[in-house]
Amino acid sequence: MQANELPLIVGIPGPSLTPAEMAVLQRVRPSGIILFSRNIESADQVRALIHQIQDLDPEPFVSIDLEGGDVNRLQSLWGVLPSPASAAARGPGAVRALGEAAGAACRALGIHLDLAPVVDLETNHGLLARQERCLDAEPERVVELANAFADGLEAWQVSGCLKHFPGLGPVPVDTHQTLPQLDLEAEEIHRHMKPFEQLAERIPIVMVAHAVTPALGDGTKPASLDRGVIETAANLGGTPVIVSDDLEMGAVAGMGNLAELTMAALEARNHGVIISRSFDQLPQIAARLSERAEADQRFAGRLERATTRMGTLRRQLLRKLAAVPEPNDETVSQLWETARLKAEG
Repeated sequence: MQANELPLIVGIPGPSLTPAEMAVLQRVRPSGIILFSRNIESADQVRALIHQIQDLDPEPFVSIDLEGGDVNRLQSLWGVLPSPASAAARGPGAVRALGEAAGAACRALGIHLDLAPVVDLETNHGLLARQERCLDAEPERVVELANAFADGLEAWQVSGCLKHFPGLGPVPVDTHQTLPQLDLEAEEIHRHMKPFEQLAERIPIVMVAHAVTPALGDGTKPASLDRGVIETAANLGGTPVIVSDDLEMGAVAGMGNLAELTMAALEARNHGVIISRSFDQLPQIAARLSERAEADQRFAGRLERATTRMGTLRRQLLRKLAAVPEPNDETVSQLWETARLKAEG
């Protein structure tokens, strides 16, 4: 493991990086960067920001949440996108168009990884269904539609991520605010896991949710910090890369500071950890991880394995995106309009 290289996916403060912020990133050396609306002003500005990121050694991959509907960090650039649910109602063609619109936008800007599709099953009382983020209630249909979305992304060599393992479909609350418990029998939990099981070889990055899942884990920790749940995800076909959901969400508030949560997530066998907002804490987190690794050989081995896995992912994502020329902004605009028209039927 190279000194200070860490299996983190981190948010950055604004639309450009100051010399001091670049120095922090060069010291911490995260595997990835995640962009939010605060980082987006114009297409050219995002490209300039990503050029700054490319100057880091090693170069991190760049990711974003671009599902469609309300989860659209690029709305200020190209407007609205249909929600996954509205596209799904029109069939695989509309969902593929949504994926292609997302993929083209990512490729045009230099973004390697779209943290989509959501493959949680739609349920009557689930929050994700109310937010129109689900594709369907039936696992087989979700697999079909998620494959269509992936087809669209891959037309532009952009990678996707399956979320939120083992399935937040039945959860009526927002994990940004509250820690839910999935009180489902093992048979029902496995029904919610079917899309992950069938898609993990094709989309080999899985995000683990903040939800206590007694049927899979120890019943006291959120899945994102529960070794039993995480190892279940890691043993899916294709042996996917496992990433925790954002450790700054309300569901895990009060379970420790960010450094403690990061160590707990890595100890639980996550390969990568998302830290979205607290850029100023990154040097402290890096120092704590280093101290822990020096004092605990078992943790040092775990950290090295996670870093190696995320480093491999990073190189794969960078190489993959470079394989296709970037579209111009007009092409992206046309594909976004196509996605809207197909969802409208």
